[in-house]
Formats: sequence, C-alpha cells, structure tokens
Amino acid sequence: MMDPRAYGGKFLPQELDADPEARAAMHEAGLLFRSEAMRALYRVAIQVAGSDAPVLLTGESGTGKEIFARLLHTLSNRSGRPFVPVNCGVLSGELFADKFFGHEPGAFTGATRLQKGSFEMAADGTLFLDEVGEIPLPNQVDFLRVLEERTFKRLGGEKDLGFRARIVAATNRALPDMVRAGRFRPDLFYRLNVIPIALPSLRERSEDIAPLAEYFLWLFGHHYHRPNLSLSPSALALLTRHNWPGNVRELKNLMERVALLHKSDGPVMPGDLPLELRLEFGQNLPLGLDQGNAPSTAQETAHPDDLNLDVVVRRAETLAMMRAYKAAGGSKQRAAELLGISPRTLRHKLAQYGLKLEGE
Repeated sequence: MMDPRAYGGKFLPQELDADPEARAAMHEAGLLFRSEAMRALYRVAIQVAGSDAPVLLTGESGTGKEIFARLLHTLSNRSGRPFVPVNCGVLSGELFADKFFGHEPGAFTGATRLQKGSFEMAADGTLFLDEVGEIPLPNQVDFLRVLEERTFKRLGGEKDLGFRARIVAATNRALPDMVRAGRFRPDLFYRLNVIPIALPSLRERSEDIAPLAEYFLWLFGHHYHRPNLSLSPSALALLTRHNWPGNVRELKNLMERVALLHKSDGPVMPGDLPLELRLEFGQNLPLGLDQGNAPSTAQETAHPDDLNLDVVVRRAETLAMMRAYKAAGGSKQRAAELLGISPRTLRHKLAQYGLKLEGE
C-alpha cells in the first residue's frame, strides 16, 4: 500500500502549512479533511496530545476512532514509543486476563514460555482500547485496579510490574446508559472519561466525502497498479448524496472495490458505481422502471444493459427489495410479506445480489 504522505497533503487544513510536524502527524495517521467539525477536533487533539490524561473516543462504527487515537499518539511526546491496539470485544474471562496481563511459564496448561501482555507491551507508549464497552463486568474490576494502582502481575507471577502507558479508549456504545443499566462500572467509566471526544459521522461532515473518496481511490489505484483512476464530478455528486451508514470505513471499502473493478483508466462515472448505490437515487434505471427518474434521452436509454433481461430483472428486484425494506421500517420479516415472498427467499436474493440493507 502507498505511503499516505506521498499524496501531498492536498486535503489538509491550510493552517498546517506552517507546522510541518503537525502535517507529518496527520499524514502518519492517514487523516484528511476539509470540514470545520474535523478542524475543531484536530485543535482539541493538539491541546490534549501532550497530556497523560485518559481519552474516551465515541462515535458510530467506521468513523475513524483508531485513526484519531493514532493521531493523538503521533502528536504526543510518546510518538517514538509503542502504540498497542486491543479489540476488547473479543476478550473475556481468562482470555482477557492473559491478553492484558501476560503469563509466566507454567501459569496454566500449555503456558511453556513467558508471554508479555498488552499492559507490558505498551510500556510508556499508548494503549488503545477499542470497543471498551464490551469488557465483561468481572474483567472491568481487574482493569480498574491496574488504572488505580498503576501496577500489575503476569498470570502465575509474583513480581509487581509498573504500568506507565496512556489510555485511549473507544466505543460506539452509550456508556452512560450502560452505567445506568448496571452493565458498565461507573468508577471505570469516570476513570476513562477524563477527556471525552465525540467523532462525527461522515454524513455530519459531508464536505469530507469528496476528498476522502479521491484519496482512497488514489491510494488503491496505486496499490493495484492503476494510478490514473479518478472520479468524475457526477460520480462525486452521487457519493456526496449517500447517507454512508458505515461511515469512512464504508467509503474506503467502496473505493477499493471501484479500483479493482473499474473497466478502464478513464474517469469513474455514476454507472461505474455499485448498483445498490445508484438505485438509491434512481440512477441508471431501465426506461419505465422508475417513473420520474427514468433516463430522458435516446442516448441514455440505449445502454446495452437496458436490453439485457438478467440486468433488468436484477435492477427491478433490487429496487423492489429496497423499497419494501424502507416501507417495512427496517423489518425484513415485514419486507418479505410486502414482496409476497418468504424471509428465506429474501435472504437468498440479498446474498445473490450482494446487497446489504442499511442497519445490517
């Protein structure tokens, strides 16, 4: 994959022109933006990066919480030290303890050698806790003790080891609601929530959609040896109108798909974007399929796909499924009833066409 710094900083704030170190940090984190919302968060990052205080990043899935955590690390005086990310959503019980505390030889069956845990590997760098809201309650007690005492022991060990890393945690869950429901310890929440930072969804910073799309297409174009790929203004307009429920991650994955499947080195047009995205706005439908959004000129209706029965049927079924899902308020069971098919048939059709309905 190309080094993001090779992109030239085209979409970084102008104020970074006078701050080469900050510009390098932004490149290192892969963070590009134009919007005022992200400019404000960048200014917050500058303010808090030099602190040792814990940071709690919140936001929808795919908003770039780990990227922002890496930015905080890169801007800090810990930048030359380890950045250790841990996905807390896949850990529980002894697996949690072993991942964070490590173990001594003989600590349990199969422990034949010393294994350092994340607390030790982070040293005096940054420990990034992704999906921190998924830590089971019993393990939250162990974690809180380390934060309070700043020491820990490996499993099977007797020696106290110091914990010096800075904590940056992230979640897409509403932790205050979990605290009230008794699913997250309030004392741990207050320990983590010293500096709360909420990352906006991509639809809340629509000015960033175009630069991010162009950047990701450039990145994957070089990775797949197609460096001349570009997005046409009409394709960018279509991307900007999309709601992006998967946020930046969804956009990045889409641009990789485009880079792989685009049939030429010419500009990417709306017709080159995925069918489900075009159907969302009535783009490239065969004549008569969607009155009011159908092509209006002979040139537009003469596309070979408009005469291919398989393509026409796929478009019609896709549009019907999307409309039924919306009319059913997001219920697949009800959508299947509206379509006059079984839920099993609906699932089969969705898998056949590679469709993922919003909210899945």
